[in-house]
Amino acid sequence: MAGFANKQVNVARRLHLFVIGLFCCGAAWGAGYPVKVSSTNPHILVDQNKTPYPIMGRASWFVLSLSVTNYRTFIDDTASRGYNVIEMIAVTHDPRGNHPPFNGNGDRPFLNQLDGTTWNGLLAYTDINAQAPDFTTPNEAYWSFVDVFLEYCESKGILVFMFPAYAGYEGGNQGWMQELVANGPARMRSYGAWIAARYQNQKNLVWMMGGDLGTFKRTFNTAQSNVERSLLTGLKSVMGKQSVFFSAEWGSESIATDQTAFGDAMTFNGAYSFAGDVNVLGRRAYAHSPVEPAYLLEEPYDEEGPDGNSVNSSATQPVRRFQWWGWLSTIGGYISGNGYVWPFNAPDWSNHLNTQDSLDMARLNGFIGSVNWYDLVPSGLNGLRTLITSGGSSASSGNYVAAAATPDGTLLVAYIPPAHSGPITVDMGAMGGPTLARWLDPTSGAYKDIGTGLTNTGTRSFTTPGNNNAGDGDWVLVLKTNLPPVQVQPILPRFAP
Repeated sequence: MAGFANKQVNVARRLHLFVIGLFCCGAAWGAGYPVKVSSTNPHILVDQNKTPYPIMGRASWFVLSLSVTNYRTFIDDTASRGYNVIEMIAVTHDPRGNHPPFNGNGDRPFLNQLDGTTWNGLLAYTDINAQAPDFTTPNEAYWSFVDVFLEYCESKGILVFMFPAYAGYEGGNQGWMQELVANGPARMRSYGAWIAARYQNQKNLVWMMGGDLGTFKRTFNTAQSNVERSLLTGLKSVMGKQSVFFSAEWGSESIATDQTAFGDAMTFNGAYSFAGDVNVLGRRAYAHSPVEPAYLLEEPYDEEGPDGNSVNSSATQPVRRFQWWGWLSTIGGYISGNGYVWPFNAPDWSNHLNTQDSLDMARLNGFIGSVNWYDLVPSGLNGLRTLITSGGSSASSGNYVAAAATPDGTLLVAYIPPAHSGPITVDMGAMGGPTLARWLDPTSGAYKDIGTGLTNTGTRSFTTPGNNNAGDGDWVLVLKTNLPPVQVQPILPRFAP
């Protein structure tokens, strides 16, 4: 089987985050792929230039089902909103998505069935052990399409979290686990080694394992565990890969390191909660020993609640609360999604790119790029004091105030969710000097000044200024030292070459 030719893609694209008015900042994502763990702070990623790299991601599961023109439109849109990560599946299966398992050119990923005859791409079988696709017969046309897609993402500063074979909820038809078991361990090890060798020189990859299966009530059975192990072994068998990091989406309400057989092999600790319990899981991922970068991997998606397709009753608006919570609980970052976008079903998906939440994520991305996010530590973890001394609630509650601060006391960020009421009390001793306090509206990017020169001793009570620009009650408290009181206009990201 042909290996992937060595790519010499010299990426020099910059994502510029800008603010109209007095404040302006910028950040370059992907100027030095592959990413790596910081040598001075193992909780975060950095690029090859040692620039801190936050995970600001967008679920893009069926993106390979789009034509070249359409996927470029989507990736350009993604970059324009300040995202620097997408999450996707190399070979699609879920019947809810666009035209599985074919790519945007209509190519199938594998040539033959297990019985040696030609596979026509159908995903229903009378005898799966004979008719399932043989994973050791890749279709060059399909994978050449993937090659070009990954190169385009790299040119736009996008890191790709890619599942070689998404397992699927309960091992059913949303993923490939039944076909993986039919292929057996030897073929899955060969497939893992083949895909790792093909993308040996691809710098903007993170290898993803599992796929809504593998922990707690959705544990692997023996046959499933055997093929997942073989796939992972094959992926790891190729030496000299540019992209060497692994993460996973096991069963909901888990983190990547929870899986008993394979958790220790994960090097990025993603937190997954379909129910939205992102603070508990995110904080547990951050606190995991040994330390590795943590991030929010999956949470209730935009427009998957009563306002959308009603897939997830926990996905009530505003769903931005999950991303703000997840980021401040993991510090490493987040991946968000939209229930109408990720399947890329025509013609509907493009009509859901400009929802309130997508605009809010652009503002969140802009805010992350405007502060020293990489120095933040979640409240009460890693030796940091408890920042919210009253009114903060518990991490499992819908009115929880997620907060993080830098150990040197130059920055404190606290997200007050819409379900919260009343004041919060902040331990001002966490600040390193006289403090500027402002409210950030997460729906507009505008600030409201609270005060400057606030003392950094004792405690201080803060009460949100009513409804935000979108009519909701969530706000972000931002405390900084040694800064003048300025009014900042909306934070909006812009892509520029």
